[in-house]
Amino acid sequence: MAVVVIAGRTNVGKSTLFNRLIGKRKAITEKVEGVTRDSIKGLVMYDETAFTLYDTCGIFETTNDLILSAMKNKAFETFQQADLILFVVDGRNGITSDDEYIAAQLRKLGKKIILVINKAENISAVEKNISDILRLGFDDYVLVSAQHGNNIDELLEKILKILKAEGVTFEKFSEDSPPAIALVGKPNVGKSSLFNALIGQERSTVTPIPGTTRDSIDETILISGKKFTFVDTAGMRRKSRIQRKTVEYFSVSRTIDAIESADIVLLIMDATEGITQQDKKIADLILSNGKAMVCVMNKFDLSNISKKDHEAMYLNEMPFASFCRLIFTSATKKTGLKQLTDAILEAYESYSRKIQQEQLSRLVSQLSLLSPNLSRGDLKIYSIRQIKTKPPKFLVQVNKKELTNEGIEKTLQRLLRERVDPFTGTPLIINFKGREKR
Repeated sequence: MAVVVIAGRTNVGKSTLFNRLIGKRKAITEKVEGVTRDSIKGLVMYDETAFTLYDTCGIFETTNDLILSAMKNKAFETFQQADLILFVVDGRNGITSDDEYIAAQLRKLGKKIILVINKAENISAVEKNISDILRLGFDDYVLVSAQHGNNIDELLEKILKILKAEGVTFEKFSEDSPPAIALVGKPNVGKSSLFNALIGQERSTVTPIPGTTRDSIDETILISGKKFTFVDTAGMRRKSRIQRKTVEYFSVSRTIDAIESADIVLLIMDATEGITQQDKKIADLILSNGKAMVCVMNKFDLSNISKKDHEAMYLNEMPFASFCRLIFTSATKKTGLKQLTDAILEAYESYSRKIQQEQLSRLVSQLSLLSPNLSRGDLKIYSIRQIKTKPPKFLVQVNKKELTNEGIEKTLQRLLRERVDPFTGTPLIINFKGREKR
């Protein structure tokens, strides 16, 4: 598939342009330098064709900062993959020495480049800077306003024209997207390292400094012949420790969005810390959103607690997630990855499972023996049928809905797991419906 990469210094509107082109808010856009840290990937669909678009971090000419250096190296690695680069500059405020540095570096790559003059909603403001901008030496340019959507179609037409002239292959757009797997957890539990280990390449920036990942980034890989899209996310601290309207605030918002959009969520925990209150809150958030979940105890090579003791702790601290696998990994040593991918496949199969009606009818006929409590009082259960998958949802026909409660719901969930299918890794949703009065 054709690859287009966005380049430029900080705060010129790269992420706004990225979001505009892919048609949804995926990259964080705030007036704070250094918001985008990793190369974020999206799919652009236009005129029945599709191409891959990468957003990259803002490029600095010089920096002594460890994270900024890692970000810069990651961006230049992404530039090397490009069939076409969109070099974004600020038309409203003009060019800087960083723009000149980036222009010089991009020319060395020998790639096709479109100069995107952004923030051009006020043409008179751009006109005073245009001569300096054109001195950067790029003949193909488009004036756009990513924020307002001005000239975006013109930019897309130019992208397709150049790529077709270069003989780059396009793919027809298909709405059949692979299942999404989000990696979530507290900061510095090794999410990005595990993400990189799973996909087999360095896509996420990894440093010892907590909070390196700010955006949700993704990569699609094959597991046992099936495509899955893995999504790395920012670490989730307690709300009380996050100031509103900060970069971290928006990062956590993107993480919550990733959970809500996922099919499976990997809850990454630190084996050297054990299970914390924040881990339990994140697990509850995942399951309450109806997502399949695999719990991962990472950094197990550094733990002095046995697997057996970790498992006992897990069942004691998180009994509400006892149907989910607990997998032990070391992202740095790449151990436990086969067990993790097996657990992912198992969870997705459970999440997608459709049960035969005869099995559910058999369970209903056995309820009085299996759980006498369900037969006490005035409540009568007439039928159970599955009405949905992802996650499995069941409709229970009763005589009076007002007689049902959370305890009855939990009992039916337990019996479904014990007598019908374990549904390992996925929550079960139960809705009650009273018999209609005639």
